[in-house]
Amino acid sequence: MKWIESKKKWIGLSCGVILLLACAQWMGIGKTRASANSFRFVVMGDTRGNSDSVNEKTLRSLLKNVKTLDPQPSFLLITGDMVQGGSDLDKELDEWKDIVDDYYPLSMYYPAMGNHEDDPEAFGKAFPHLPNEQVPGYGRTAYSFDYGNARFITLNTDHEDEDGNYVIDQPQSTWLKQQLSAPGKDHTFVMFHVPAYPVGGHYGRSLDGNKPERDAFWHTLDAANVTAAFVGHEHNYNRRLINSDFDANGYHFTHDIYQLTLGAAGSPYSKVVEDKKNVVKGPKVTSHYMTVDVDGKKAVCNVYDKDDNLLDSFTVEKGAVGVAG
Repeated sequence: MKWIESKKKWIGLSCGVILLLACAQWMGIGKTRASANSFRFVVMGDTRGNSDSVNEKTLRSLLKNVKTLDPQPSFLLITGDMVQGGSDLDKELDEWKDIVDDYYPLSMYYPAMGNHEDDPEAFGKAFPHLPNEQVPGYGRTAYSFDYGNARFITLNTDHEDEDGNYVIDQPQSTWLKQQLSAPGKDHTFVMFHVPAYPVGGHYGRSLDGNKPERDAFWHTLDAANVTAAFVGHEHNYNRRLINSDFDANGYHFTHDIYQLTLGAAGSPYSKVVEDKKNVVKGPKVTSHYMTVDVDGKKAVCNVYDKDDNLLDSFTVEKGAVGVAG
């Protein structure tokens, strides 16, 4: 009799577990594909409005599309300029968080600080889940984290030289080299708001305003052969291949690295084009987001517009010669 009772309990427990798993599947729980070497993340940026603090309509449209992805992203990177900024920055960041929280918990968002969020204290207060003081004095505006077989590094480009040009300053540069020298990861993705090589809307007024400093910075990325660099600031999508064609100021680049501009998730479009050297795709003047599927040494990237039309698709494979796409 005891054996029969135990068997009944076991059957009942098994049925309960099966029912729970079925409910979880129906609710969409557990659809995030993530393992040590296989996972997905999403990148978008510049969600601010023209006159409104946030372009809520476009941001919601893109996040709604992201919500239908299968598998779901493990996290989302935001390339900066989330809000219009100014004296109401705290309030505007709260508004942004209220919007995105309808789709994913805030802890899944990893933003870079843009020039429109030019208050590090307010930025850090808005995103308390971000790593703090990895670069002393920079709060939560410069940080890194590891996920699976990848390292993610975010920099703060809202620093200027004596002539008012955006630069990656010395404290961040020293810290960046330390982060890039850490062993054990197949991929390194670096994110910063102001592009190193702008194509138009901010040409000459990005990190290219101080070309020797820009080239020294990119030489650091090149020496580490990072998988990709994500930027915003210019309100379009473009994929630009930075390689030895850009050698200058005594710096020689030995790798093919994409600078990926993801800067139109709500901001007013930028159609100005000044320099298309090695621009492989774009500039595409439409709202968009990117999925990145890491699978071992491969990173498969797809870019979609707000109607989920495919804008670009390419693969970066670590250890391979060149990049595909």
